[in-house]
Amino acid sequence: MSHTLTNKFRDNFVIKPLIETFSFFRAYARDIVTFLLYATFPVIIIENIISYYAINYNFPLEISHLPIIVHFLYQPIYTGGLIYLLSRIIVGEKWNTKECLLVGLGCWVNLLLVNIISSLMIILGLFAFIIPGLFIFARLSLAEFNVVLDRLSPIEALYRSNKMTRNVTWQIIASALLLSVILLGFQLLLHIAIVTLSLENLFTFMVTELLIIILWSSFTILFFRFYDLANKTSQQSHNEKKIQETHLSNGR
Repeated sequence: MSHTLTNKFRDNFVIKPLIETFSFFRAYARDIVTFLLYATFPVIIIENIISYYAINYNFPLEISHLPIIVHFLYQPIYTGGLIYLLSRIIVGEKWNTKECLLVGLGCWVNLLLVNIISSLMIILGLFAFIIPGLFIFARLSLAEFNVVLDRLSPIEALYRSNKMTRNVTWQIIASALLLSVILLGFQLLLHIAIVTLSLENLFTFMVTELLIIILWSSFTILFFRFYDLANKTSQQSHNEKKIQETHLSNGR
C-alpha cells in the first residue's frame, strides 16, 4: 500500500518534474556549480564591492543602483551559458566555461530582449488578477532555450515557446510555484541562520548570492526538461506522420 502511494506521489504531474529536476541537479552538480562559480562569482564580487562602498560612503544614487544594472545586463550571458551547458551534458559532450560564456555572449541581445518582452507581458498579466501573469509566464518559459539552442529571434522564440508549452501550461505553473516555495523557504532559512550567527559581512553576502544563484539554476533545469520533452514529442509526431505518409504512398 505504502509502495503504491509512493509511486503515485512520484508520478504526480507536479512532483515528477521536480524529482527529475533535483535528480539531474544532483547527478551533475559538479558541472553546474563549477560553471556558475567561474561565470558569476567575479561579477558577484564587483557587485558587492560597489554596494558596500555605495552604502558606507554615501555614493550618488546612480552608483548605488549600478549592481542591479550590472546583474540585469549580465544575467542573460550566464543563463545562456548554462542552457548551452545543459545541452552538452544531455548528449554527453565535453564543455568548458569559456565556450559556454561565448555562446551566452553571442545570444546576449536576443536573450535580453526576450527577458524584457516576457517580463513586461508577465507583469501586465499579474496586474490582471495574477492568473493571466502565471499563464503568460508558463507559455513563455522556454523562449530562452529557443534563442540559445535553436538560434531563433526573440519574437520567433517567444512564439515557439507559446506553442511548445500549450499542453503543459498548468504543469509548468504548478511545478514552478512549488519549486519557488521550496527555494524561497531555503533562502529564508539561510538568511535567518546568517543573522542569528552574526555572519553579516561582505564575504558572507557574496557566498550567499552565489549559493542562491546555484539553487535557482534548478529553474533552468526544470524548464530544460519541458523544452526537451516538447522537442521529443514534436519529433515523435513528425516521425509518425512520415510513417503514415510512407504507408499511404506504398498503398497506392
